[in-house]
Amino acid sequence: MQTILAVDDAKDTLMLLEFDLQAEGYQVLTANDGASALSILENENVDMLLLDLYMPGISGLDTLKAIRENQDLINLPVIMLSASDDEDEIVSALEFGAHDYVTKPYIAKVLLARIRNALRLKEKTMKLENLAKTDFLTEVNNKGEFEHQALKSISQMSRINHNLVIAMLDIDHFKAVNDTYGHDAGDIVLKHFAKELTKTFRDYDIIGRVGGEEFAVCMPNTAQLDGYSACERFRVALENLIIDIGNDQTLSITASIGVASAQHIDGGYDFSRLMHLADQFLYQAKEQSRNKVVSHATPIMESEVNQQIESDIMANESDEKYAGIDYQVGVNNVLGDENLFKEILKMFYDDHHQDGANIQTAISNADQSRLKHLVHTLKGVACSIGAMQLFEKTKELDVAVNEGNTGSYQSLFDNVAHELERVIGGIKSELDIR
Repeated sequence: MQTILAVDDAKDTLMLLEFDLQAEGYQVLTANDGASALSILENENVDMLLLDLYMPGISGLDTLKAIRENQDLINLPVIMLSASDDEDEIVSALEFGAHDYVTKPYIAKVLLARIRNALRLKEKTMKLENLAKTDFLTEVNNKGEFEHQALKSISQMSRINHNLVIAMLDIDHFKAVNDTYGHDAGDIVLKHFAKELTKTFRDYDIIGRVGGEEFAVCMPNTAQLDGYSACERFRVALENLIIDIGNDQTLSITASIGVASAQHIDGGYDFSRLMHLADQFLYQAKEQSRNKVVSHATPIMESEVNQQIESDIMANESDEKYAGIDYQVGVNNVLGDENLFKEILKMFYDDHHQDGANIQTAISNADQSRLKHLVHTLKGVACSIGAMQLFEKTKELDVAVNEGNTGSYQSLFDNVAHELERVIGGIKSELDIR
Protein backbone atom coordinates (compact mmCIF):
# COMPACT_ATOMS: atom_id res chain seq x y z
CA MET A 1 0.00 0.00 0.00
CA GLN A 2 1.44 3.36 -1.05
CA THR A 3 1.43 6.25 1.39
CA ILE A 4 0.45 9.80 0.46
CA LEU A 5 0.98 12.81 2.72
CA ALA A 6 -1.63 15.53 2.21
CA VAL A 7 -0.73 18.99 3.54
CA ASP A 8 -3.31 21.78 3.71
CA ASP A 9 -4.34 24.31 6.35
CA ALA A 10 -8.01 23.88 5.34
CA LYS A 11 -9.53 21.05 7.38
CA ASP A 12 -12.37 20.46 4.91
CA THR A 13 -9.90 19.98 2.06
CA LEU A 14 -7.88 17.50 4.14
CA MET A 15 -11.04 15.54 4.96
CA LEU A 16 -12.00 15.33 1.28
CA LEU A 17 -8.50 14.33 0.23
CA GLU A 18 -8.33 11.66 2.91
CA PHE A 19 -11.72 10.25 1.84
CA ASP A 20 -10.91 10.19 -1.90
CA LEU A 21 -7.41 8.78 -1.48
CA GLN A 22 -8.41 6.06 0.98
CA ALA A 23 -11.23 5.03 -1.34
CA GLU A 24 -8.60 4.55 -4.04
CA GLY A 25 -6.56 2.27 -1.75
CA TYR A 26 -3.85 4.65 -0.55
CA GLN A 27 -2.70 5.04 3.03
CA VAL A 28 -3.11 8.71 3.93
CA LEU A 29 -1.18 10.91 6.35
CA THR A 30 -2.22 14.52 6.92
CA ALA A 31 -0.63 17.74 8.13
CA ASN A 32 -1.97 21.28 8.32
CA ASP A 33 1.31 23.20 7.96
CA GLY A 34 4.74 22.92 6.36
CA ALA A 35 6.69 22.32 9.57
CA SER A 36 4.50 19.34 10.49
CA ALA A 37 4.89 17.98 6.97
CA LEU A 38 8.69 18.14 7.14
CA SER A 39 8.64 16.39 10.52
CA ILE A 40 6.46 13.58 9.13
CA LEU A 41 8.76 13.17 6.12
CA GLU A 42 11.71 12.71 8.47
CA ASN A 43 10.02 9.88 10.36
CA GLU A 44 7.66 8.16 7.92
CA ASN A 45 8.06 6.36 4.61
CA VAL A 46 6.03 8.53 2.22
CA ASP A 47 5.55 7.77 -1.48
CA MET A 48 3.96 11.05 -2.57
CA LEU A 49 3.17 14.54 -1.27
CA LEU A 50 0.12 16.69 -1.98
CA LEU A 51 1.11 20.19 -0.89
CA ASP A 52 -1.02 23.31 -0.54
CA LEU A 53 0.67 26.39 -1.98
CA TYR A 54 -0.58 28.95 0.55
CA MET A 55 -0.27 28.08 4.25
CA PRO A 56 0.51 30.03 7.43
CA GLY A 57 4.05 29.77 8.74
CA ILE A 58 6.16 27.89 6.21
CA SER A 59 4.55 28.36 2.80
CA GLY A 60 4.09 25.58 0.32
CA LEU A 61 6.93 26.89 -1.85
CA ASP A 62 9.31 27.13 1.13
CA THR A 63 8.32 23.61 2.19
CA LEU A 64 9.02 22.41 -1.35
CA LYS A 65 12.44 24.11 -1.29
CA ALA A 66 13.33 22.38 1.98
CA ILE A 67 12.28 19.02 0.54
CA ARG A 68 14.38 19.43 -2.58
CA GLU A 69 17.43 20.36 -0.47
CA ASN A 70 17.19 16.99 1.31
CA GLN A 71 18.98 14.32 -0.74
CA ASP A 72 16.81 11.61 0.81
CA LEU A 73 13.69 13.30 -0.58
CA ILE A 74 15.05 14.47 -3.91
CA ASN A 75 12.85 12.05 -5.89
CA LEU A 76 9.68 12.38 -3.79
CA PRO A 77 6.81 13.23 -6.17
CA VAL A 78 5.08 16.47 -5.16
CA ILE A 79 1.79 17.76 -6.55
CA MET A 80 0.94 21.33 -5.56
CA LEU A 81 -2.66 22.28 -4.69
CA SER A 82 -4.04 25.80 -4.69
CA ALA A 83 -7.15 27.80 -5.41
CA SER A 84 -4.95 30.36 -7.15
CA ASP A 85 -4.41 30.28 -10.91
CA ASP A 86 -1.51 32.75 -10.74
CA GLU A 87 0.78 31.66 -13.60
CA ASP A 88 3.92 32.97 -11.89
CA GLU A 89 3.19 30.90 -8.77
CA ILE A 90 2.59 27.82 -10.88
CA VAL A 91 5.86 28.34 -12.76
CA SER A 92 7.75 28.87 -9.49
CA ALA A 93 6.37 25.66 -8.04
CA LEU A 94 7.36 23.66 -11.12
CA GLU A 95 10.83 25.25 -11.20
CA PHE A 96 11.38 24.32 -7.55
CA GLY A 97 10.72 20.69 -8.41
CA ALA A 98 6.97 20.09 -8.18
CA HIS A 99 5.88 17.30 -10.51
CA ASP A 100 2.43 18.75 -11.19
CA TYR A 101 -0.05 21.44 -10.17
CA VAL A 102 -3.79 21.03 -9.48
CA THR A 103 -6.23 23.85 -8.77
CA LYS A 104 -8.85 23.70 -6.03
CA PRO A 105 -11.59 22.71 -5.86
CA TYR A 106 -10.04 19.65 -7.44
CA ILE A 107 -11.80 17.06 -9.60
CA ALA A 108 -11.19 13.72 -7.88
CA LYS A 109 -10.79 11.67 -11.10
CA VAL A 110 -8.29 14.15 -12.51
CA LEU A 111 -6.27 14.37 -9.29
CA LEU A 112 -6.15 10.58 -8.91
CA ALA A 113 -5.01 10.18 -12.52
CA ARG A 114 -2.21 12.68 -11.97
CA ILE A 115 -1.20 10.90 -8.77
CA ARG A 116 -0.98 7.58 -10.62
CA ASN A 117 1.12 9.17 -13.36
CA ALA A 118 3.50 10.75 -10.84
CA LEU A 119 3.92 7.47 -8.94
CA ARG A 120 4.57 5.57 -12.18
CA LEU A 121 7.16 8.16 -13.18
CA LYS A 122 8.82 7.82 -9.76
CA GLU A 123 8.95 4.03 -10.12
CA LYS A 124 10.52 4.28 -13.58
CA THR A 125 13.03 6.87 -12.35
CA MET A 126 14.07 4.67 -9.44
CA LYS A 127 14.47 1.68 -11.75
CA LEU A 128 16.63 3.70 -14.11
CA GLU A 129 18.75 5.03 -11.24
CA ASN A 130 19.15 1.52 -9.87
CA LEU A 131 20.16 0.22 -13.31
CA ALA A 132 22.72 3.00 -13.56
CA LYS A 133 24.28 1.96 -10.23
CA THR A 134 23.98 -1.83 -10.39
CA ASP A 135 25.90 -4.44 -12.33
CA PHE A 136 23.25 -6.00 -14.57
CA LEU A 137 24.47 -9.59 -14.12
CA THR A 138 25.44 -9.92 -10.47
CA GLU A 139 23.16 -7.20 -9.01
CA VAL A 140 25.92 -5.77 -6.82
CA ASN A 141 27.24 -2.23 -7.27
CA ASN A 142 28.87 -1.51 -10.59
CA LYS A 143 32.34 0.05 -10.68
CA GLY A 144 31.12 3.65 -10.66
CA GLU A 145 28.73 3.18 -7.75
CA PHE A 146 31.30 1.17 -5.77
CA GLU A 147 33.79 4.01 -6.13
CA HIS A 148 31.14 6.59 -5.16
CA GLN A 149 30.12 4.75 -1.99
CA ALA A 150 33.69 3.80 -1.05
CA LEU A 151 34.84 7.42 -1.35
CA LYS A 152 32.04 8.54 1.00
CA SER A 153 32.98 5.83 3.50
CA ILE A 154 36.68 6.69 3.33
CA SER A 155 35.87 10.35 3.97
CA GLN A 156 33.84 9.45 7.06
CA MET A 157 36.47 7.07 8.46
CA SER A 158 39.16 9.70 7.89
CA ARG A 159 37.21 12.32 9.86
CA ILE A 160 36.85 10.08 12.91
CA ASN A 161 40.27 8.42 12.46
CA HIS A 162 38.88 4.88 12.25
CA ASN A 163 40.38 2.20 10.07
CA LEU A 164 39.00 1.01 6.77
CA VAL A 165 39.90 -2.03 4.69
CA ILE A 166 39.56 -2.58 0.95
CA ALA A 167 39.80 -6.03 -0.58
CA MET A 168 40.27 -6.92 -4.23
CA LEU A 169 39.03 -10.37 -5.27
CA ASP A 170 39.62 -12.23 -8.53
CA ILE A 171 38.16 -15.61 -9.57
CA ASP A 172 41.00 -18.03 -10.25
CA HIS A 173 41.23 -19.46 -13.79
CA PHE A 174 37.95 -17.86 -14.82
CA LYS A 175 38.94 -17.88 -18.49
CA ALA A 176 39.17 -21.66 -18.28
CA VAL A 177 35.57 -21.78 -17.05
CA ASN A 178 34.38 -19.83 -20.08
CA ASP A 179 36.56 -21.82 -22.47
CA THR A 180 35.54 -25.22 -21.06
CA TYR A 181 31.89 -24.75 -20.18
CA GLY A 182 30.84 -21.68 -22.16
CA HIS A 183 29.97 -18.11 -21.28
CA ASP A 184 26.54 -19.02 -19.90
CA ALA A 185 28.30 -21.14 -17.28
CA GLY A 186 30.66 -18.24 -16.64
CA ASP A 187 27.69 -15.97 -15.97
CA ILE A 188 26.29 -18.49 -13.48
CA VAL A 189 29.65 -18.59 -11.70
CA LEU A 190 29.75 -14.79 -11.46
CA LYS A 191 26.25 -14.70 -9.99
CA HIS A 192 27.09 -17.33 -7.36
CA PHE A 193 30.34 -15.53 -6.52
CA ALA A 194 28.48 -12.26 -5.92
CA LYS A 195 25.78 -14.01 -3.89
CA GLU A 196 28.43 -15.58 -1.65
CA LEU A 197 29.99 -12.15 -1.16
CA THR A 198 26.69 -10.67 0.05
CA LYS A 199 26.21 -13.63 2.41
CA THR A 200 29.70 -13.37 3.92
CA PHE A 201 30.18 -9.64 4.36
CA ARG A 202 28.16 -7.26 6.51
CA ASP A 203 25.13 -5.44 5.20
CA TYR A 204 26.91 -2.09 5.44
CA ASP A 205 30.09 -3.29 3.71
CA ILE A 206 30.27 -2.01 0.13
CA ILE A 207 30.50 -4.68 -2.56
CA GLY A 208 31.12 -4.01 -6.25
CA ARG A 209 32.02 -5.69 -9.51
CA VAL A 210 34.94 -3.66 -10.83
CA GLY A 211 36.01 -5.81 -13.79
CA GLY A 212 35.11 -8.95 -15.70
CA GLU A 213 35.82 -11.42 -12.89
CA GLU A 214 37.17 -8.85 -10.44
CA PHE A 215 35.24 -7.70 -7.40
CA ALA A 216 36.02 -5.32 -4.55
CA VAL A 217 34.79 -4.93 -0.99
CA CYS A 218 35.12 -1.79 1.15
CA MET A 219 34.88 -2.51 4.88
CA PRO A 220 34.47 0.63 7.02
CA ASN A 221 35.43 0.67 10.68
CA THR A 222 37.41 -2.55 10.30
CA ALA A 223 40.82 -3.51 11.67
CA GLN A 224 43.28 -5.17 9.30
CA LEU A 225 43.02 -8.54 11.02
CA ASP A 226 39.20 -8.39 10.96
CA GLY A 227 39.21 -7.59 7.25
CA TYR A 228 41.69 -10.36 6.57
CA SER A 229 39.60 -12.80 8.60
CA ALA A 230 36.41 -11.86 6.72
CA CYS A 231 38.15 -12.48 3.40
CA GLU A 232 39.53 -15.79 4.66
CA ARG A 233 36.02 -16.85 5.69
CA PHE A 234 34.82 -15.99 2.21
CA ARG A 235 37.72 -17.86 0.58
CA VAL A 236 36.94 -21.02 2.56
CA ALA A 237 33.20 -20.80 1.89
CA LEU A 238 33.86 -20.30 -1.83
CA GLU A 239 36.17 -23.28 -2.26
CA ASN A 240 33.53 -25.48 -0.58
CA LEU A 241 30.74 -24.16 -2.79
CA ILE A 242 29.35 -26.54 -5.44
CA ILE A 243 27.91 -24.59 -8.38
CA ASP A 244 25.27 -26.18 -10.60
CA ILE A 245 25.85 -24.91 -14.16
CA GLY A 246 23.11 -27.01 -15.76
CA ASN A 247 23.14 -30.10 -17.96
CA ASP A 248 23.93 -32.22 -14.87
CA GLN A 249 27.28 -30.44 -14.50
CA THR A 250 28.75 -28.85 -11.39
CA LEU A 251 32.03 -27.13 -10.68
CA SER A 252 33.95 -25.47 -7.86
CA ILE A 253 35.94 -22.27 -7.97
CA THR A 254 38.50 -20.45 -5.84
CA ALA A 255 39.57 -16.83 -5.53
CA SER A 256 42.74 -14.86 -4.91
CA ILE A 257 42.31 -11.90 -2.59
CA GLY A 258 44.36 -8.82 -1.70
CA VAL A 259 43.59 -6.81 1.43
CA ALA A 260 44.76 -3.22 2.06
CA SER A 261 44.34 -1.36 5.35
CA ALA A 262 44.16 2.45 5.53
CA GLN A 263 46.13 2.70 8.78
CA HIS A 264 48.99 0.57 7.46
CA ILE A 265 50.10 2.99 4.75
CA ASP A 266 51.08 6.67 4.77
CA GLY A 267 48.19 8.81 3.63
CA GLY A 268 46.08 5.68 3.77
CA TYR A 269 42.72 7.43 3.43
CA ASP A 270 43.13 7.62 -0.31
CA PHE A 271 40.88 5.49 -2.50
CA SER A 272 43.30 5.14 -5.41
CA ARG A 273 46.20 4.11 -3.18
CA LEU A 274 44.11 1.59 -1.29
CA MET A 275 42.79 0.03 -4.49
CA HIS A 276 46.27 -0.06 -6.02
CA LEU A 277 47.79 -1.69 -2.95
CA ALA A 278 44.95 -4.23 -2.65
CA ASP A 279 45.50 -5.05 -6.33
CA GLN A 280 49.23 -5.58 -5.68
CA PHE A 281 48.43 -8.00 -2.85
CA LEU A 282 45.97 -9.74 -5.16
CA TYR A 283 48.74 -10.19 -7.73
CA GLN A 284 51.00 -11.64 -5.03
CA ALA A 285 48.27 -14.11 -4.06
CA LYS A 286 48.05 -15.29 -7.67
CA GLU A 287 51.82 -15.51 -7.97
CA GLN A 288 52.19 -17.55 -4.78
CA SER A 289 49.54 -20.24 -5.17
CA ARG A 290 46.11 -18.74 -5.92
CA ASN A 291 43.19 -19.52 -3.60
CA LYS A 292 44.93 -17.29 -1.05
CA VAL A 293 44.49 -14.07 0.92
CA VAL A 294 47.48 -11.70 1.03
CA SER A 295 47.73 -8.50 3.04
CA HIS A 296 50.37 -6.25 4.63
CA ALA A 297 53.62 -7.75 5.85
CA THR A 298 52.56 -7.38 9.49
CA PRO A 299 52.64 -10.76 11.23
CA ILE A 300 49.23 -12.31 10.62
CA MET A 301 49.66 -16.01 11.27
CA GLU A 302 47.12 -18.43 9.87
CA SER A 303 46.55 -19.83 13.34
CA GLU A 304 45.74 -16.35 14.64
CA VAL A 305 43.22 -15.80 11.87
CA ASN A 306 41.60 -19.17 12.43
CA GLN A 307 41.44 -18.44 16.15
CA GLN A 308 39.66 -15.16 15.48
CA ILE A 309 37.20 -16.80 13.09
CA GLU A 310 36.43 -19.41 15.74
CA SER A 311 36.08 -16.66 18.32
CA ASP A 312 33.64 -14.78 16.09
CA ILE A 313 31.49 -17.87 15.66
CA MET A 314 31.52 -18.90 19.32
CA ALA A 315 31.42 -15.40 20.82
CA ASN A 316 29.66 -15.30 24.15
CA GLU A 317 26.94 -12.69 24.35
CA SER A 318 28.13 -11.62 27.78
CA ASP A 319 31.35 -10.34 26.22
CA GLU A 320 29.48 -7.74 24.18
CA LYS A 321 29.23 -4.25 25.60
CA TYR A 322 25.59 -4.26 24.49
CA ALA A 323 24.15 -7.65 23.55
CA GLY A 324 23.25 -7.79 19.87
CA ILE A 325 24.80 -4.39 19.07
CA ASP A 326 28.02 -3.61 17.22
CA TYR A 327 28.97 -0.80 19.57
CA GLN A 328 31.60 0.72 17.31
CA VAL A 329 29.22 0.88 14.35
CA GLY A 330 26.57 2.58 16.47
CA VAL A 331 29.02 5.13 17.87
CA ASN A 332 30.38 5.85 14.39
CA ASN A 333 26.86 6.66 13.24
CA VAL A 334 26.95 9.64 15.62
CA LEU A 335 30.53 10.58 14.70
CA GLY A 336 32.10 9.01 17.78
CA ASP A 337 29.98 10.76 20.44
CA GLU A 338 29.56 7.97 23.02
CA ASN A 339 27.34 10.01 25.36
CA LEU A 340 24.99 10.83 22.50
CA PHE A 341 24.94 7.17 21.51
CA LYS A 342 23.86 6.20 25.04
CA GLU A 343 21.02 8.72 24.81
CA ILE A 344 19.98 7.23 21.47
CA LEU A 345 20.01 3.72 22.96
CA LYS A 346 17.79 4.94 25.79
CA MET A 347 15.43 6.45 23.22
CA PHE A 348 15.45 3.17 21.28
CA TYR A 349 14.51 1.32 24.45
CA ASP A 350 11.72 3.78 25.30
CA ASP A 351 10.27 3.75 21.77
CA HIS A 352 10.70 0.12 20.79
CA HIS A 353 10.77 -2.19 23.82
CA GLN A 354 7.09 -2.98 23.14
CA ASP A 355 7.59 -3.55 19.43
CA GLY A 356 7.62 -7.33 19.82
CA ALA A 357 4.15 -7.36 21.37
CA ASN A 358 2.86 -4.73 18.93
CA ILE A 359 4.11 -6.60 15.85
CA GLN A 360 2.65 -9.86 17.13
CA THR A 361 -0.72 -8.14 17.62
CA ALA A 362 -0.60 -6.69 14.10
CA ILE A 363 0.14 -10.15 12.67
CA SER A 364 -2.64 -11.76 14.71
CA ASN A 365 -5.13 -9.07 13.65
CA ALA A 366 -3.98 -9.13 10.01
CA ASP A 367 -3.40 -5.37 10.30
CA GLN A 368 -1.18 -5.02 7.23
CA SER A 369 -0.80 -1.25 7.41
CA ARG A 370 0.20 -1.25 11.08
CA LEU A 371 2.53 -4.20 10.56
CA LYS A 372 4.27 -2.54 7.64
CA HIS A 373 4.84 0.66 9.61
CA LEU A 374 6.18 -1.14 12.72
CA VAL A 375 8.53 -3.44 10.83
CA HIS A 376 9.86 -0.79 8.46
CA THR A 377 10.55 1.61 11.34
CA LEU A 378 12.26 -1.07 13.46
CA LYS A 379 14.46 -2.06 10.54
CA GLY A 380 15.68 1.51 10.10
CA VAL A 381 16.44 2.22 13.75
CA ALA A 382 18.11 -1.19 14.25
CA CYS A 383 20.67 -0.31 11.59
CA SER A 384 21.22 3.17 13.04
CA ILE A 385 22.18 1.79 16.50
CA GLY A 386 24.42 -0.95 15.08
CA ALA A 387 22.05 -3.87 15.89
CA MET A 388 22.97 -5.56 12.63
CA GLN A 389 21.57 -9.02 13.35
CA LEU A 390 18.27 -7.44 14.33
CA PHE A 391 18.44 -5.36 11.16
CA GLU A 392 19.00 -8.43 8.95
CA LYS A 393 16.18 -10.41 10.54
CA THR A 394 13.79 -7.45 10.44
CA LYS A 395 14.78 -6.81 6.83
CA GLU A 396 13.63 -10.35 5.90
CA LEU A 397 10.29 -9.73 7.59
CA ASP A 398 10.01 -6.31 5.95
CA VAL A 399 10.46 -7.85 2.49
CA ALA A 400 7.82 -10.49 3.25
CA VAL A 401 5.38 -7.81 4.45
CA ASN A 402 5.96 -5.64 1.38
CA GLU A 403 5.37 -8.67 -0.87
CA GLY A 404 2.33 -9.81 1.14
CA ASN A 405 3.77 -13.26 1.95
CA THR A 406 1.48 -13.70 4.94
CA GLY A 407 2.34 -17.38 5.39
CA SER A 408 5.91 -16.50 6.37
CA TYR A 409 5.12 -13.65 8.78
CA GLN A 410 5.07 -15.66 11.99
CA SER A 411 8.23 -17.70 11.42
CA LEU A 412 10.20 -14.62 10.35
CA PHE A 413 8.83 -12.62 13.29
CA ASP A 414 9.90 -15.34 15.73
CA ASN A 415 13.50 -14.66 14.63
CA VAL A 416 12.98 -10.91 14.98
CA ALA A 417 11.41 -11.27 18.44
CA HIS A 418 14.33 -13.33 19.75
CA GLU A 419 16.91 -10.82 18.52
CA LEU A 420 14.86 -7.81 19.66
CA GLU A 421 14.57 -9.30 23.15
CA ARG A 422 18.34 -9.77 23.21
CA VAL A 423 19.02 -6.16 22.14
CA ILE A 424 16.44 -4.67 24.53
CA GLY A 425 17.78 -6.81 27.39
CA GLY A 426 21.35 -5.70 26.68
CA ILE A 427 20.42 -2.01 26.65
CA LYS A 428 18.35 -2.37 29.82
CA SER A 429 21.17 -4.14 31.64
CA GLU A 430 23.99 -1.88 30.48
CA LEU A 431 22.12 1.38 31.10
CA ASP A 432 20.61 0.05 34.33
CA ILE A 433 17.05 0.84 33.24
CA ARG A 434 14.49 -0.04 35.92
